[in-house]
Amino acid sequence: MGGEVIVSKTIKIFGYAESSVGEMVSHLVSSTNPTLGVYAKPDGIYLRITAKAQSEAKAQEMIAHMEDSVRSILGESIWGTDNDTLEELVGALLTERGLTLATMESCTGGLLSSTITDVPGSSNYFKGGIVSYTNELKVASGVNTELISEYGAVSPQVAEAMAEAARIRLGADIGIGITGVAGPEPLEGKQPGTVYISIDDGKSKKTVQSLFPQRRPEVKRRAALHALFELKKTLLSL
Repeated sequence: MGGEVIVSKTIKIFGYAESSVGEMVSHLVSSTNPTLGVYAKPDGIYLRITAKAQSEAKAQEMIAHMEDSVRSILGESIWGTDNDTLEELVGALLTERGLTLATMESCTGGLLSSTITDVPGSSNYFKGGIVSYTNELKVASGVNTELISEYGAVSPQVAEAMAEAARIRLGADIGIGITGVAGPEPLEGKQPGTVYISIDDGKSKKTVQSLFPQRRPEVKRRAALHALFELKKTLLSL
């Protein structure tokens, strides 16, 4: 048909497996115009809406209608669209709110700090990070040794202590602590892929547990992204 245009929009999701997202939007995938594709990507699951129409305005209208349906299903698990990255979105929110960030990482080995600093100008809001890979360095960086003895280094209690210590030691408004088992062997009775992430804003703490695929690089990458995802939700709530 002459004069047709094709327009696409990508919706980015974190926290669900590709199969789960596919099931949740299965009734939308059957649509022929606009179409909806589900793809697994390094930073989550992407939903690509593509519309064909006589004008761009009409195609955008069709996309917006399907996007509304997707958002009503997936809600807070949606973190961005098109060319958005989590590190850029978090950086923009920190800048907008005039807040600073510090991290203390164990199983991710500094990957979270590296990802944050991929954004130009991140020195305006990122104070720095501590890679406390050993228990000795956790204690030296402000984590109470009794917490490690009682609960283990891989625990929500230690993740919280790491977040608080990072915030205080580095003089930031918000601290993130990450501890977990990157694998391939279990640690402290916890299976590989077990990760605890804590965010401390000085007034409250939020800690989440995840179980990621048991591949060492995947655990590190997914844990760093999950930390940014949770930070974005925290910043939006402040």
